[in-house]
Amino acid sequence: MPVVKYTNRRNTALAEFVASLDSPSSELHDLCLRTFQGVLGQPGLDPTENCLVLEQSGQIKGLALIFREFPIGRSIIEVMTTPDLAGSPDEIDLVQQAVAKAESQKLSVSHICVMADSGKGKVLEQAGFTKVRTYLDMLWNMDELAELELPEGYSVLSFQTGDTPLLTQVQNDAFTGSWGFCPNTEEQIEYRTQMPNTSKDGILFLMEGNSPAGYCWTVMVPAENGVRGVISMIGVVPDYRGKGVSRHILQAGMKHLRSIGLAEIGLEVDGNNAPAVGLYESAGFKTMGERHWFERVLPGT
Repeated sequence: MPVVKYTNRRNTALAEFVASLDSPSSELHDLCLRTFQGVLGQPGLDPTENCLVLEQSGQIKGLALIFREFPIGRSIIEVMTTPDLAGSPDEIDLVQQAVAKAESQKLSVSHICVMADSGKGKVLEQAGFTKVRTYLDMLWNMDELAELELPEGYSVLSFQTGDTPLLTQVQNDAFTGSWGFCPNTEEQIEYRTQMPNTSKDGILFLMEGNSPAGYCWTVMVPAENGVRGVISMIGVVPDYRGKGVSRHILQAGMKHLRSIGLAEIGLEVDGNNAPAVGLYESAGFKTMGERHWFERVLPGT
């Protein structure tokens, strides 16, 4: 089955393909469609070079996106195929060609994340990958959100036009040095604040006076029960670690998602991060599944 490069004429067809895989209902189709089109347009992706499409008789059967993170020498590869191709030689070939594309751009490592129960881990092992990390999928769906009073001198502020430099700095300060994190540019952050699955009201800063202590970035995703809120990013800047502020940052994000009528709230967390896992469990989140990160070190680096 041929693997071909993305062209602009495939934009709508690719978005429709992804929406058909991700959306459990027609009501959520538009959210999936617009979000994926936003992904294709993000700074630095260049889909004409870094999106590979698997076709059969003119029908899209799979795709691979290569997200390049040059500052840390990494590529993240996202692979999607129709269920009938799971574990097939065509799926393995698609992965191998995506890895070759990353290698040609002098990146040192490729990472792919898959659901633990998807069976794709075996495909990745055949393609030379090794499992290196386990993330937990957690879900909160309680009837009521417990009240939590902010400490004196703290406030929660939503993202405003002009806050991109602040958000970029806070995110980079909070996560630089964490496994797999690549520092973001202001251009990247600004673009992501305008994605269809996010809103400025859903990006929240925890402030002590005029100083940012941390932030929470929420998004919306399709789920079996309709739209689900997700705590996409939550971080504490170094000077505020160990002061118990992470619980208040989490609370701010959850409160926002509840305020817009979302009953379910999900998140992913590194299974090695015991303090974070403990925080989420104490807030009522339950582990629903696992995502496995696989790594392949690229030759010549």
